[in-house]
Amino acid sequence: MSTPWGKIKAEWLKGGITQKQLAEKYGVKLKTLQNRASNEGWKNLKGKIKEQTEEKLCARVTRARVTHLEKLIQANEDLLDGFVALAQMVKEKPQLLFDVNGSIKNAESFAKGLQAATATQRDLYRLPNIDQKFNAKKWREQLKLEQAKVKKDEAGNNEKLVWVIHEPPGEEGGQDA
Repeated sequence: MSTPWGKIKAEWLKGGITQKQLAEKYGVKLKTLQNRASNEGWKNLKGKIKEQTEEKLCARVTRARVTHLEKLIQANEDLLDGFVALAQMVKEKPQLLFDVNGSIKNAESFAKGLQAATATQRDLYRLPNIDQKFNAKKWREQLKLEQAKVKKDEAGNNEKLVWVIHEPPGEEGGQDA
C-alpha cells in the first residue's frame, strides 16, 4: 500500500496536527515525513496560505467598515437635508412648527429626529453616548479611589502590591482606527 502523501500534506497544511502525529497516524517514519515536507517546501506553502488568508480577511473587514461608513455618511446627509428642508419650511410658514401660543407642535417627532441625527453623528465620528460617558467617568473615579487606597496602604505597610489594569467600560469608540 502506498503512502497517501497528498492527504498527509493537505492535513498538515490545514493545521492542528504535528508532523509527529501525522507520521504515527499514517504509519510512516517521522524523518521520512520531515524530509518530504522540507523537499516540497510545505512550510513555505503553509506560510503563503496563512498570508493569503490574512489578506482576504483584512480585505473583507475593510470592505465591511467602508460599507458601514458609507451608510452612516448617507444617513447623516439625509438627516441634515431633512433638517435643512424643515428649517426652510418653518422659516416660510412658522405655524407648521409653532402654535399660536409659541409652543412647538409635534415636539415628540421633532425630538426623535434630533435623537436620530445625534446618534448618526456619534456613530459616524465614533463618539461615546451619554451612558458610555457616565460609565467612563464612574470608572475614572473608582480608579482614583483605588489609587488613593493603595497610596494609603503603601504609607502604612510595605506589603507587596499587585496592580490590576481594567479597561473602562463602554469606551471602545474613538480609540481604534
